[in-house]
Amino acid sequence: MSGLWVKLAVLVIVVLGAVFVVSRYIGSRGQEPGEPKTFHDVIAEDDARHRAEPNKVVELPGGERVELEFRELEVEEQADAERLFEMALAQRKMGRLPGVGYKEMVDYCRMIIERYSGSEYEYKAKRMLGAVPRQYWDRYGISEEEVYVPQ
Repeated sequence: MSGLWVKLAVLVIVVLGAVFVVSRYIGSRGQEPGEPKTFHDVIAEDDARHRAEPNKVVELPGGERVELEFRELEVEEQADAERLFEMALAQRKMGRLPGVGYKEMVDYCRMIIERYSGSEYEYKAKRMLGAVPRQYWDRYGISEEEVYVPQ
C-alpha cells in the first residue's frame, strides 16, 4: 500500500514540475522582462527624442550624403523659437492624453516652420510633426512634404 502512495506522490511531483516548466516557457515567449512603460516614461522618451540635436550629415534618397547648414537666429528670434518649441512640446504631451488631440502642437510647429525656416528649430518642428500618429494626419492636414527631413 505504501508503494502506491510513493508512486502517486512522485507522479504528482513530476506533473507539477512539467506544468511549471511549460508555464515558464509559454509565459516568457514574446515578452521582454521588466515593467511596462508608464505615461511618464513615454513622455520622457518623447522629450529626449524631440530635444535631440539634428543630424548634421544626412543621406538623401539616392544615397547622396550632404551636410546640413542651419541659419543662425538673432537673440530675439532664438528666444521666440525656443518659446514656441517648448509650447509645442507641452502640447505634444497633452495630445497623448485621451480626447485632447494634437491641434495646438501642429499649429505651434507650423508657426516655427514659417517664421524660422532654415533654422535648427524648423528641423525639430518638422521632426515633431512627423511623429504625430499617421491616423491624425488627415485631420490636421499634415503631408509628407511638410514633414520631410532628410535622414
